[in-house]
Amino acid sequence: MNKSNLTPPASKDGTDPLLEQLRKVCRTNRERNVLRLLRTESGLLTHELGEKFGCKSNNQHNVTKDLNPRLIKVGWVITKYYAGKRYKSWRWYLEPVTQALVNPIREDLRATILKHIEAANDE
Repeated sequence: MNKSNLTPPASKDGTDPLLEQLRKVCRTNRERNVLRLLRTESGLLTHELGEKFGCKSNNQHNVTKDLNPRLIKVGWVITKYYAGKRYKSWRWYLEPVTQALVNPIREDLRATILKHIEAANDE
């Protein structure tokens, strides 16, 4: 799955307005770190994210589980897709919600996205 052109690039002066906007919904340094890594190195494998993040894979899963509802409300989501054999490894991406919904994402993530989009519309 080629995801190289999903997000707009950083500006010419080196700042990344999208990253700065998304970091506003983060509550912890862990959330900010995962977000930054996925913004700058889209498609990392779980073990690569763990090495760069400095923790075991279940920590990234927990961080994104907590962060995604807030990201969804601003139109973005952290997704992961099987990288080869099922249950072996995952590739992680930061992508627009609209793109995630047309991709073969996990049903539990699809339900989370729809739930939080509906909640955001009710606000």
